[in-house]
Amino acid sequence: MTIARLAFDRLAPAYDAIAAGEAFQLQRKQTHRLLSRWIRSGFRVLEIGCGTGADTEFLAGLGARVVACDPSEEMLSRARRRLEGARFGNRVGTLSCGLRDLPQFLDALDHAEGFDAIVSNFGALNCAPSLDPLGVIGRRHLRAGGAMAIGLMGRACLWETAYFIVRGERENASRRRGPTADVPVAGIAVPTFYHRTSDIGASLGDTFVREAVIGVGVLVPPPYLEPRWLQLPSVMRRAAAGVDRMTGSWPLINQLGDHTMSRWVKRRENRG
Repeated sequence: MTIARLAFDRLAPAYDAIAAGEAFQLQRKQTHRLLSRWIRSGFRVLEIGCGTGADTEFLAGLGARVVACDPSEEMLSRARRRLEGARFGNRVGTLSCGLRDLPQFLDALDHAEGFDAIVSNFGALNCAPSLDPLGVIGRRHLRAGGAMAIGLMGRACLWETAYFIVRGERENASRRRGPTADVPVAGIAVPTFYHRTSDIGASLGDTFVREAVIGVGVLVPPPYLEPRWLQLPSVMRRAAAGVDRMTGSWPLINQLGDHTMSRWVKRRENRG
Protein backbone atom coordinates (compact mmCIF):
# COMPACT_ATOMS: atom_id res chain seq x y z
CA MET A 1 0.00 0.00 0.00
CA THR A 2 1.39 3.41 -0.98
CA ILE A 3 1.60 6.32 1.46
CA ALA A 4 -0.92 8.27 -0.60
CA ARG A 5 -3.43 5.43 -0.58
CA LEU A 6 -3.06 4.99 3.18
CA ALA A 7 -3.59 8.73 3.72
CA PHE A 8 -6.67 8.96 1.51
CA ASP A 9 -8.16 5.81 3.02
CA ARG A 10 -7.85 7.56 6.37
CA LEU A 11 -9.22 10.85 4.99
CA ALA A 12 -12.21 9.26 3.24
CA PRO A 13 -14.72 9.39 6.16
CA ALA A 14 -14.17 13.16 6.54
CA TYR A 15 -13.61 14.08 2.90
CA ASP A 16 -17.17 14.99 1.94
CA ALA A 17 -17.53 17.25 5.00
CA ILE A 18 -14.32 19.07 3.99
CA ALA A 19 -15.51 19.31 0.39
CA ALA A 20 -18.81 20.84 1.54
CA GLY A 21 -17.07 24.07 2.59
CA GLU A 22 -17.78 27.24 0.63
CA ALA A 23 -14.28 27.63 -0.81
CA PHE A 24 -14.17 24.05 -2.08
CA GLN A 25 -17.70 24.31 -3.49
CA LEU A 26 -16.87 27.51 -5.37
CA GLN A 27 -13.84 25.85 -6.94
CA ARG A 28 -15.86 22.75 -7.80
CA LYS A 29 -18.59 24.84 -9.43
CA GLN A 30 -15.93 26.56 -11.55
CA THR A 31 -14.61 23.20 -12.81
CA HIS A 32 -18.15 21.92 -13.39
CA ARG A 33 -18.94 24.91 -15.58
CA LEU A 34 -15.95 23.98 -17.71
CA LEU A 35 -16.82 20.28 -17.84
CA SER A 36 -20.41 21.05 -18.82
CA ARG A 37 -19.01 22.86 -21.89
CA TRP A 38 -16.67 20.02 -22.81
CA ILE A 39 -18.62 16.84 -22.02
CA ARG A 40 -21.70 15.88 -24.06
CA SER A 41 -24.49 13.44 -23.36
CA GLY A 42 -23.53 9.99 -24.62
CA PHE A 43 -19.79 10.55 -24.19
CA ARG A 44 -17.77 7.69 -22.76
CA VAL A 45 -15.55 9.25 -20.08
CA LEU A 46 -12.58 7.92 -18.12
CA GLU A 47 -12.18 9.65 -14.76
CA ILE A 48 -8.79 9.28 -13.05
CA GLY A 49 -8.86 9.81 -9.27
CA CYS A 50 -12.60 9.96 -8.65
CA GLY A 51 -12.40 10.23 -4.84
CA THR A 52 -15.86 9.99 -3.28
CA GLY A 53 -17.55 10.47 -6.63
CA ALA A 54 -18.77 14.09 -6.64
CA ASP A 55 -17.41 14.76 -10.13
CA THR A 56 -18.43 11.26 -11.25
CA GLU A 57 -22.01 12.02 -10.29
CA PHE A 58 -21.85 15.33 -12.15
CA LEU A 59 -20.49 13.68 -15.31
CA ALA A 60 -23.15 10.97 -15.19
CA GLY A 61 -25.75 13.72 -14.73
CA LEU A 62 -24.56 15.26 -18.00
CA GLY A 63 -25.50 11.99 -19.68
CA ALA A 64 -21.97 10.56 -19.89
CA ARG A 65 -21.07 6.90 -19.35
CA VAL A 66 -18.17 6.93 -16.90
CA VAL A 67 -15.38 4.56 -15.95
CA ALA A 68 -14.10 5.98 -12.64
CA CYS A 69 -10.92 4.85 -10.93
CA ASP A 70 -9.19 5.60 -7.64
CA PRO A 71 -6.42 3.80 -5.72
CA SER A 72 -8.15 4.39 -2.36
CA GLU A 73 -10.70 1.66 -1.75
CA GLU A 74 -12.26 3.71 1.06
CA MET A 75 -12.82 6.62 -1.33
CA LEU A 76 -14.08 4.30 -4.05
CA SER A 77 -16.59 2.55 -1.79
CA ARG A 78 -18.10 5.93 -0.93
CA ALA A 79 -18.23 6.83 -4.61
CA ARG A 80 -20.15 3.63 -5.34
CA ARG A 81 -22.68 4.36 -2.58
CA ARG A 82 -23.12 7.94 -3.82
CA LEU A 83 -23.77 6.78 -7.38
CA GLU A 84 -26.18 4.06 -6.35
CA GLY A 85 -28.06 6.60 -4.22
CA ALA A 86 -28.26 8.95 -7.21
CA ARG A 87 -29.40 6.02 -9.39
CA PHE A 88 -26.42 6.38 -11.69
CA GLY A 89 -24.99 2.95 -10.91
CA ASN A 90 -25.91 1.69 -14.39
CA ARG A 91 -24.01 4.57 -16.04
CA VAL A 92 -20.76 4.18 -14.07
CA GLY A 93 -18.16 1.44 -13.71
CA THR A 94 -15.33 1.63 -11.18
CA LEU A 95 -11.72 0.45 -11.09
CA SER A 96 -9.59 0.22 -7.95
CA CYS A 97 -6.29 1.57 -9.26
CA GLY A 98 -4.23 4.73 -9.73
CA LEU A 99 -2.56 6.28 -12.74
CA ARG A 100 0.54 4.07 -12.68
CA ASP A 101 -1.39 0.80 -13.09
CA LEU A 102 -4.28 2.14 -15.15
CA PRO A 103 -2.82 1.41 -18.62
CA GLN A 104 -2.45 -2.27 -17.72
CA PHE A 105 -5.99 -2.39 -16.30
CA LEU A 106 -7.46 -0.84 -19.44
CA ASP A 107 -5.42 -3.11 -21.72
CA ALA A 108 -6.55 -6.18 -19.77
CA LEU A 109 -10.20 -5.10 -19.91
CA ASP A 110 -9.88 -4.54 -23.66
CA HIS A 111 -11.78 -1.26 -23.81
CA ALA A 112 -11.74 -1.37 -27.60
CA GLU A 113 -14.64 1.09 -27.70
CA GLY A 114 -12.32 3.83 -26.51
CA PHE A 115 -13.16 7.02 -24.63
CA ASP A 116 -14.44 10.35 -25.86
CA ALA A 117 -12.91 12.22 -22.92
CA ILE A 118 -10.53 11.72 -20.00
CA VAL A 119 -11.04 13.76 -16.83
CA SER A 120 -8.92 14.16 -13.71
CA ASN A 121 -9.82 16.91 -11.27
CA PHE A 122 -8.55 18.57 -8.08
CA GLY A 123 -4.97 17.37 -8.12
CA ALA A 124 -5.49 13.61 -8.19
CA LEU A 125 -2.49 13.38 -10.53
CA ASN A 126 -0.33 15.38 -8.11
CA CYS A 127 0.04 12.10 -6.21
CA ALA A 128 1.68 10.49 -9.25
CA PRO A 129 5.46 10.93 -9.56
CA SER A 130 5.28 10.57 -13.35
CA LEU A 131 2.64 11.56 -15.89
CA ASP A 132 4.00 9.19 -18.53
CA PRO A 133 1.11 6.71 -18.05
CA LEU A 134 -1.29 9.53 -18.94
CA GLY A 135 0.30 9.75 -22.37
CA VAL A 136 0.07 5.97 -22.81
CA ILE A 137 -3.64 6.03 -21.93
CA GLY A 138 -4.28 8.96 -24.26
CA ARG A 139 -2.56 7.36 -27.21
CA ARG A 140 -4.13 3.91 -26.72
CA HIS A 141 -7.59 4.58 -25.34
CA LEU A 142 -8.74 8.10 -26.29
CA ARG A 143 -10.48 8.43 -29.62
CA ALA A 144 -9.13 10.83 -32.25
CA GLY A 145 -10.76 14.20 -31.67
CA GLY A 146 -11.35 13.35 -28.01
CA ALA A 147 -10.05 15.55 -25.21
CA MET A 148 -8.48 15.44 -21.78
CA ALA A 149 -9.46 17.84 -18.97
CA ILE A 150 -6.72 17.76 -16.35
CA GLY A 151 -6.92 19.67 -13.06
CA LEU A 152 -3.64 19.98 -11.17
CA MET A 153 -2.54 21.83 -8.07
CA GLY A 154 -0.54 24.76 -9.41
CA ARG A 155 2.97 25.87 -8.50
CA ALA A 156 2.01 29.47 -7.72
CA CYS A 157 -1.11 29.66 -5.56
CA LEU A 158 -1.72 33.36 -4.84
CA TRP A 159 -3.74 32.82 -1.65
CA GLU A 160 -1.37 30.26 -0.18
CA THR A 161 1.74 32.30 -0.88
CA ALA A 162 0.26 35.46 0.65
CA TYR A 163 -1.07 33.58 3.70
CA PHE A 164 2.24 32.00 4.61
CA ILE A 165 4.25 35.16 3.94
CA VAL A 166 2.01 37.08 6.35
CA ARG A 167 2.56 34.33 8.92
CA GLY A 168 6.33 34.52 8.41
CA GLU A 169 6.46 30.94 7.08
CA ARG A 170 8.53 31.56 3.99
CA GLU A 171 9.40 27.89 3.48
CA ASN A 172 5.73 26.98 3.28
CA ALA A 173 5.07 30.01 1.08
CA SER A 174 7.42 28.59 -1.55
CA ARG A 175 6.71 24.87 -1.10
CA ARG A 176 4.91 24.58 -4.45
CA ARG A 177 7.72 26.11 -6.46
CA GLY A 178 9.79 22.94 -6.42
CA PRO A 179 8.83 19.73 -8.20
CA THR A 180 7.90 17.88 -5.00
CA ALA A 181 7.01 18.43 -1.34
CA ASP A 182 5.47 16.48 1.52
CA VAL A 183 1.91 17.65 2.22
CA PRO A 184 0.00 16.56 5.34
CA VAL A 185 -3.13 14.51 4.55
CA ALA A 186 -5.05 13.05 7.50
CA GLY A 187 -1.90 13.29 9.62
CA ILE A 188 0.32 11.58 7.03
CA ALA A 189 3.06 13.33 5.03
CA VAL A 190 2.17 12.54 1.42
CA PRO A 191 4.76 13.10 -1.34
CA THR A 192 3.13 15.60 -3.68
CA PHE A 193 4.41 16.32 -7.18
CA TYR A 194 3.77 19.80 -8.55
CA HIS A 195 3.58 19.00 -12.24
CA ARG A 196 3.49 21.94 -14.61
CA THR A 197 1.11 22.26 -17.52
CA SER A 198 4.13 21.74 -19.75
CA ASP A 199 4.73 18.39 -18.04
CA ILE A 200 1.30 17.25 -19.24
CA GLY A 201 2.25 18.30 -22.75
CA ALA A 202 5.54 16.41 -22.54
CA SER A 203 3.75 13.22 -21.47
CA LEU A 204 1.16 13.49 -24.25
CA GLY A 205 3.53 14.41 -27.07
CA ASP A 206 2.60 16.04 -30.36
CA THR A 207 -0.45 13.79 -30.74
CA PHE A 208 -2.28 16.36 -28.60
CA VAL A 209 -2.95 20.09 -28.87
CA ARG A 210 -3.46 22.25 -25.78
CA GLU A 211 -6.66 24.28 -26.21
CA ALA A 212 -7.16 25.96 -22.84
CA VAL A 213 -5.58 26.64 -19.44
CA ILE A 214 -7.83 28.04 -16.71
CA GLY A 215 -6.87 29.07 -13.20
CA VAL A 216 -9.23 27.66 -10.55
CA GLY A 217 -9.19 29.34 -7.17
CA VAL A 218 -7.14 32.44 -7.96
CA LEU A 219 -9.09 34.65 -5.56
CA VAL A 220 -10.94 31.78 -3.86
CA PRO A 221 -8.53 30.08 -1.44
CA PRO A 222 -7.51 26.46 -0.90
CA PRO A 223 -10.09 24.62 1.24
CA TYR A 224 -7.81 24.46 4.30
CA LEU A 225 -8.09 28.26 4.50
CA GLU A 226 -11.88 28.11 4.78
CA PRO A 227 -11.95 29.69 8.29
CA ARG A 228 -9.97 32.70 7.01
CA TRP A 229 -12.16 32.94 3.93
CA LEU A 230 -15.37 33.02 5.97
CA GLN A 231 -14.06 35.95 7.99
CA LEU A 232 -14.41 38.11 4.86
CA PRO A 233 -17.77 39.85 4.26
CA SER A 234 -20.09 37.80 2.05
CA VAL A 235 -20.22 40.57 -0.56
CA MET A 236 -16.42 40.43 -0.86
CA ARG A 237 -16.48 36.64 -1.19
CA ARG A 238 -19.09 36.79 -3.95
CA ALA A 239 -17.07 39.43 -5.78
CA ALA A 240 -13.89 37.33 -5.54
CA ALA A 241 -15.70 34.29 -6.95
CA GLY A 242 -17.05 36.42 -9.80
CA VAL A 243 -13.59 37.74 -10.66
CA ASP A 244 -12.31 34.15 -10.66
CA ARG A 245 -14.91 33.18 -13.25
CA MET A 246 -14.14 36.16 -15.48
CA THR A 247 -10.34 36.17 -15.34
CA GLY A 248 -9.40 32.52 -14.85
CA SER A 249 -8.46 32.07 -18.50
CA TRP A 250 -6.30 35.21 -18.71
CA PRO A 251 -2.59 34.56 -19.36
CA LEU A 252 -0.41 34.72 -16.23
CA ILE A 253 -3.46 34.97 -13.97
CA ASN A 254 -4.37 31.42 -14.99
CA GLN A 255 -1.13 30.27 -13.33
CA LEU A 256 -1.96 31.76 -9.91
CA GLY A 257 -4.82 29.51 -8.84
CA ASP A 258 -4.99 26.78 -6.24
CA HIS A 259 -5.52 24.56 -9.29
CA THR A 260 -5.16 24.83 -13.04
CA MET A 261 -7.52 23.07 -15.43
CA SER A 262 -6.14 22.43 -18.89
CA ARG A 263 -7.82 20.90 -21.95
CA TRP A 264 -5.90 18.83 -24.49
CA VAL A 265 -7.42 17.61 -27.77
CA LYS A 266 -6.15 14.54 -29.61
CA ARG A 267 -5.38 15.20 -33.24
CA ARG A 268 -7.57 13.41 -35.75
CA GLU A 269 -4.52 12.62 -37.80
CA ASN A 270 -0.92 12.31 -36.64
CA ARG A 271 1.48 14.64 -38.32
CA GLY A 272 3.79 12.84 -40.70
